[in-house]
Amino acid sequence: MMNLERFEETLSRLGGDLTRWPAEERAEAEALIAAEPRAATLQAQAARLDTLIGATATPVAMDAAQMGRIMAGIDHHRHRDLTLQPTRRLFAWASAAMVVFLVAGFAVGLAIPTSQGDDTLAGLMFGGNTSSSSVDSGSVL
Repeated sequence: MMNLERFEETLSRLGGDLTRWPAEERAEAEALIAAEPRAATLQAQAARLDTLIGATATPVAMDAAQMGRIMAGIDHHRHRDLTLQPTRRLFAWASAAMVVFLVAGFAVGLAIPTSQGDDTLAGLMFGGNTSSSSVDSGSVL
């Protein structure tokens, strides 16, 4: 005998059209639908879902001539590999970028005052307070 849980599992597996179900499961499902209103509601919902899916997944009609035109339009020689190939121009641009970044790093390094210690560097990097520590070395917490 089919219960509601097994009916739901079979609906999700086989769909809402009971004519596509195996004969013995179909007979049990029809008996459950007649006895249980929840089963009838689930079957109606599954049938509507099947209709919606069937309406959205209609195949495109295409004859052999149209398929031939599509295949003829594909030129495999024109579609080249688009991976980055090392060339002299690429090497020149990469080298120029590296020089720009090195010069910028050097200029930033010159702009940072080194006489005030690590707190100044941390303040410039993280935007914190660059003044001296609020805890004196002699005080106890």
